[in-house]
Amino acid sequence: MHLKENMIICMGKLRAYLQLIRPYGIFIALMPILGAISNGIFHGLALLLVVGISANIFGFVQNDYFDIEIDKKSGYVANRPLASGLISKKEAIIFLSILFIISLLITFFFFSLLSLLFLLLYFLFYTLYNKYSKKFAWMEYSLGISASMIFLAGAFSYSKKISLLCLLLSFLPILKYAFNVGISANLKDIKYDLMQGVKTTPVMFGATVNDTIYIPHSFKIYAYAIKIVFVTISFIAILLTKPFISLFLFIAASMLIFYTIPKIFEYIERRQEMLFYAEIHEVLTYVMMASILYDYVAINTNAFLSFSLVILPPLWILASLRIIFAGKPLE
Repeated sequence: MHLKENMIICMGKLRAYLQLIRPYGIFIALMPILGAISNGIFHGLALLLVVGISANIFGFVQNDYFDIEIDKKSGYVANRPLASGLISKKEAIIFLSILFIISLLITFFFFSLLSLLFLLLYFLFYTLYNKYSKKFAWMEYSLGISASMIFLAGAFSYSKKISLLCLLLSFLPILKYAFNVGISANLKDIKYDLMQGVKTTPVMFGATVNDTIYIPHSFKIYAYAIKIVFVTISFIAILLTKPFISLFLFIAASMLIFYTIPKIFEYIERRQEMLFYAEIHEVLTYVMMASILYDYVAINTNAFLSFSLVILPPLWILASLRIIFAGKPLE
């Protein structure tokens, strides 16, 4: 009987850790690889992936650690492992330390000191976001800069120079988080954020909640402006790669991205529908970044790697959501 009880406890703990690490949130984990490839580096990708995964999970765990008290009061995320007590603060700190050490040691022993510097900057900007995102508006840019830093950590892993293609792509993570956190994520939590006095970007634009959620036109214009700049930079970057398939993927992704934006605003009062379009939008953002490199990677290595970079991450997201979270992520 004790064995069965211990098994149940262990399985519950395992599930709690799976929820904590958010296996569906892989954007930052892939940034070192995209950074390296866009700078003409096609070796050491497996090690870069380990660094990316460790650093990515570090950010998720630290975010939940800093937000324990706020999450406890939320009607949406009070069941997170740290907020609910399934994982203790001490366990979280130990886990954070292990992830931090793994990423630093791999970078120190296998990559350049410049790569290590950018990795440390990643941790700095991510920590600033996690610590102050509930206190100050515009902190999504700190998160975006952190993603750009780990992208550059990959770019400088074996190189002291940076290509124009890589430089252009390094701005995209900043814009990605300016939208997916500053717009989508902040909107989904706006009711509880306003109740707790949390200052987010929509609030700074004048968003309010009474009987309904009011979103100013200026905020919507800001949202579209972010994505227009994102798509413009992506298009310029594609022109540097002798595109063929990349161009078709870019057009398709662009159309779908601009289709999802009004849907996010349209369903703001219906949270689950809004989350669906926000998640699709985030996946499309990654697909566009990977699509830019499709022909470039195929020419310099092989088409299988190109295909894998574009297709496998979205499939992984869908599979992890379906298997671990029964189709619904822990918000």
